[in-house]
Amino acid sequence: MNSLLRITWLAITIALPGLARTEEPACPVKPMLWRIDGKDLAKPSFLFGTLHVGNKVVTTFHPATVRAFNCAGIVYTEVPMDPASQVAASAAVLRTDGKTLTEAIGKQLTRQIEEELRAIKPGLDVTPLQPLKTWTAATVIPVLRSQLTGGKALDALVWERATNAGKQTAAIEKPEDQLSIFDELSEGEQVILLSETLRQMEEGRKKGSDPVDVLIAAYISGDDAKLEAEVDRQLSDMEEGEHKELGERLLKRILHDRNITMSETMAGLLAAKPGQSHFFAAGTAHYLGKDSIVELLTAKGYRVTRITE
Repeated sequence: MNSLLRITWLAITIALPGLARTEEPACPVKPMLWRIDGKDLAKPSFLFGTLHVGNKVVTTFHPATVRAFNCAGIVYTEVPMDPASQVAASAAVLRTDGKTLTEAIGKQLTRQIEEELRAIKPGLDVTPLQPLKTWTAATVIPVLRSQLTGGKALDALVWERATNAGKQTAAIEKPEDQLSIFDELSEGEQVILLSETLRQMEEGRKKGSDPVDVLIAAYISGDDAKLEAEVDRQLSDMEEGEHKELGERLLKRILHDRNITMSETMAGLLAAKPGQSHFFAAGTAHYLGKDSIVELLTAKGYRVTRITE
């Protein structure tokens, strides 16, 4: 289940596993970038795959990404990244049932949270998480290490860079489109989500590996087949075990359903302003594999081509 959350926040920061600092490239070796042409477009537009992390290499644009970004008149992120929208979204992840997180999940899960927090950084405890909805805690904890060691996430930097360049900014989705996916879960399902997250974090820690790190390494390599294989490997965890139905339902809502709605939104935006160059930044998982946004836009008559240099 934790795999899905990583894809969600991509999905789904820190030093790359098995890669010495001297070997780190300055930016991704190849960008997760696609060019959109065809139909009545007067200018090319672009799909830019992101990871929702602040790793320095991840957040440094490849030269091809710089060129595509500079061509664009309108830059989109998944949701609005302006301060007011972010404040509103932050309020939406707070509990409204009058309980603390511990009161909702019990002492045993709280102890497990504190164990993982101490493994991330000695001295951390559950106190800052107490106001959060249970599903929010499940999504925050796996990426906490990267938030503590990295800078702004790539998506936020895309928005900031566009604003500083005087480009028009917009969002592909509304925050509530994403938040409702988790808010629709019962409290019991949210507890399962958190429990599975903590279990897999513990397993990874004991094995000395972090799947988030593996995704980062694949992203930086620029090898979409490698990244897709890793995404598929992690997502396959959800399709097995006692919580299979919940995992499949979340996967459908988070990835497949949103691919359809986002591709429809993108196609509408392209059709409305065919003379503009559009730059769509969204989690890379949405652009990979079967039924991806790339495939769906192609089916709508656009020519979508991967750019690697």
